[in-house]
Amino acid sequence: MSVQRIFRPFRLALWAVLGVLVLSTLAVGGATAAPRGAFVPTHSTSVLCPGNSVVSSYTGDLRVVGGPLPASAAVGVSVSYNFSAEVNVSNRTTGALLSSSCELLTGSTSSGANGSFSFELSLPASHCYGNDCTHTAGPFGPVGFAISGAVPPGYEVLSQANGSSLTLTMVAELGGLSVDPSGATRTLSSNAPGTFVATPLTATGSPSPLSPTIEWNLTGSGWSFESSSSGATATVTALPNAGLAELTVVASAAVGTDRFSAGPVSVNLESIPTAFVGGDANRTDLDVGGTVSFTADGSGAPGYNYTAVVAPGLGLAAADWPCSTAASNGDGVTISCAGAIVYPVAGVADPTLELTNSYSTVEGALPTVTVAPLPALSLSPQSPVGYSGAPIPIQLTDALGSGTPPYTLACLDPGTGSPLCSTWPGPNWSFAPVYSAPGTYTGRAWIVDSDGINRSIEFPVLVVAPLAVSAIGLPLLVRADAPSALSAQLTGGDVPVQYWWNVSGVSGSVSEGRLAEDGLLGGTWVPTSPGQVEVSVTVVDALGTADQATELVTVAPANASTVVAVTLPGSGPVTVGAAVPLAWLAEDLQGVVVPGYSAAGTFDIEGSDGAPPVHVYLNASGVGPLVEIVPGEFAIPASAWEVGRLALTVTSTESGTFQFRLSGPGLLDGTGRLAVAFVADLGHLHFYDPTVALAGDRTNATYWRIADEYGNPAPGAAVEISYTSEGTSDELVEPVGNSGSGTTGVWVNFTALTGAGGTREVKDSAGTVLLGPIAVPAATTGTGGLSGPELTLATAIPVGALGLGLTAWAERRRRASRERDADPTDGDLQRLVEGRDRVISLVRDGRALDLAGIEGAWGSAPAPPDLVDWVASLVADGTLGARTGPDGVARFCLIVSADGPPIVLLDSEALDRASATRRELTEESTADESSLDRSP
Repeated sequence: MSVQRIFRPFRLALWAVLGVLVLSTLAVGGATAAPRGAFVPTHSTSVLCPGNSVVSSYTGDLRVVGGPLPASAAVGVSVSYNFSAEVNVSNRTTGALLSSSCELLTGSTSSGANGSFSFELSLPASHCYGNDCTHTAGPFGPVGFAISGAVPPGYEVLSQANGSSLTLTMVAELGGLSVDPSGATRTLSSNAPGTFVATPLTATGSPSPLSPTIEWNLTGSGWSFESSSSGATATVTALPNAGLAELTVVASAAVGTDRFSAGPVSVNLESIPTAFVGGDANRTDLDVGGTVSFTADGSGAPGYNYTAVVAPGLGLAAADWPCSTAASNGDGVTISCAGAIVYPVAGVADPTLELTNSYSTVEGALPTVTVAPLPALSLSPQSPVGYSGAPIPIQLTDALGSGTPPYTLACLDPGTGSPLCSTWPGPNWSFAPVYSAPGTYTGRAWIVDSDGINRSIEFPVLVVAPLAVSAIGLPLLVRADAPSALSAQLTGGDVPVQYWWNVSGVSGSVSEGRLAEDGLLGGTWVPTSPGQVEVSVTVVDALGTADQATELVTVAPANASTVVAVTLPGSGPVTVGAAVPLAWLAEDLQGVVVPGYSAAGTFDIEGSDGAPPVHVYLNASGVGPLVEIVPGEFAIPASAWEVGRLALTVTSTESGTFQFRLSGPGLLDGTGRLAVAFVADLGHLHFYDPTVALAGDRTNATYWRIADEYGNPAPGAAVEISYTSEGTSDELVEPVGNSGSGTTGVWVNFTALTGAGGTREVKDSAGTVLLGPIAVPAATTGTGGLSGPELTLATAIPVGALGLGLTAWAERRRRASRERDADPTDGDLQRLVEGRDRVISLVRDGRALDLAGIEGAWGSAPAPPDLVDWVASLVADGTLGARTGPDGVARFCLIVSADGPPIVLLDSEALDRASATRRELTEESTADESSLDRSP
């Protein structure tokens, strides 16, 4: 009979140990093929089975011959054993015992590699065949058994009775190794640590009582030990981009002479980083205050809690969203995160998130969100105005950048009747409500955008009656130059209104105004010329609507109101004999010439003394010379007016200032006075009434009265006195001066320069010869004359510019006033200088003069008493030369030679000697000689 063997999977390693034990026993001769002392019963209730037997009430120890296999053995061994059992056969019906026998039972088992083994003593099962039933004795009672001999170090013996089965097990105390967490593969997140705990086990899988040495080994790239590679606990970390790896653990222990080991146990490692797959939003366009629901998807390693940290954008604070995971087709998980963001401000948001499990983090971008300001509804015009019975255009507009298009609805409630609505997406909507009657209405408009936001506004609507202008009102008589009142009546329209009065042929408006309510459109028009014209009034109200009324008007001729001087005398004087143009215009009230005007009158002329002038002449354009009614008053006929203009010319041959005035009843009360100054003609002169001061053919001094061609005094004029002799000419311009009694005159003095003859003449500025040409005879030879030259006092006693002359003058003054000892005053000196200059001028003009000639040439006023002093001082300082002639009269001349002895130029012989001396000293050219000859 075979014995049933019991092997549990976790005990397989023990059978090898049992085999080793049997082999070891055989090797040392401690056992036979049939183990001795296999069972040692304490008593037996049956004698049917010799030897070892197990009965139903068995008590005692069961021993197995042999020892355990050493732990260092490589394989287990087979262990054999035997025992006997009592078999009883009985009648099924009666239960009577038919027979009893003893049956020998055998069994075998194998030990594990570590020497552990286990076997089970099991009785054959009872059975019936026909009416006979076979029963094996049993069940076993309480029993205790063990292996023979002492239990080796590192092992334990276990026994168990279960019904009719007895189990004996010898277990190595280090027979296995478990790793927590269990499993052949472990998936970790990047940067996340993975902790593993190794637990030593006995051969039966129970915790080992030993404390073995545990060693870990990690192979693969991108992984590292975070804790020691030895010990019961090991922690590994997957670095970023880590590949596959293997973690292996072994345990070993030495007990006595036996050494035990367990493992290796391996775990395959895989690293999965957290990845962002994508995000979505329920909407990306919304208004301020709207909410956006976001979702974010990712992938990662299993076994971790994932969260999403979201930065919403637009300056909003970050938010944390929870995430859930689900198994994926691979070793990782899928990650799903969701959350909502409220955007309280407008702008463009670029939300981002960080998906993390606290170890591996990845960034991602969520859809861009455009947050628009709330719809900003505007109305154009803001306060609509229109006419009753006509469409009033109104436009709604949502401000650019506000609201979220497209819009779903836009409506306008005009304040009367039903609202007008449009589903146009916007942002502009046009409506044109019609109001049946004038009045003020309250309208309302609203819009709804795609975000569902509703915005509305209220506004006033002014409805007015249509614009109308009545016929134009005009005076019965409209005359040119007279203001005319214009009028028309306004009704309706949007006030205020602007209006303009216009007349055909007139540039621009003649009148304009503004009206704030229905009423009169007034204006004033001044026609400029007679004839038929069209008068119109144009009205434009605040809405830009225009209306117009017109009327044909006949304008009567204008009346003149004033006579205005338009051509006036110039500001400067007028030369006698020249015509002065004057002109007047007849104008109406508006300053416009009245062409048909004409009237007779008078022209009055009077001098500055109030007396009428004698030599004044008046001419009128188109008429000719006018008749002088009485001195200073001329008659002006009506025919002198031409097309409203009177043109006159006034001519006077008498110098003086005169005033003119146009007057007469028909000349609209006359005009103001006009003043004109007539002056002498200085370019055309004539001499009269000569006074001879020094007579002679070769020396002469004559004072001539002089006047212009009309006999007027000529102050400010000048004459040119010239002398020509031997091809040379000497010219002198002499100014005309006052002669007293309202007359003017000029000195014509002459002295021949040489003994040769010549001609002299006097001309005015126009070149007209007033005197001459007068022949000057040559000097008479062989006649008595002045003595030869002699030295002056200045040569004998040089005393400077005034020198001895001042001394002589001062001495004479003291003789005249013995009691005066004071020095000369500034006035005395000034008079001295002016007198000396006058003497020098007279001597230069006369070439040579005696004292009587100087006094005669002084002019109309008598010569001053100081004249003798002045001449004496000039002789004393060498300015004048003096010589007494045969007639006993002292004559004076200028000293000319500055580079030789002073020479007195008194006669031709002295002049010849002076010229010869000058040629010898300077060797000057003929031109220079001529210049010396002309020097005074």
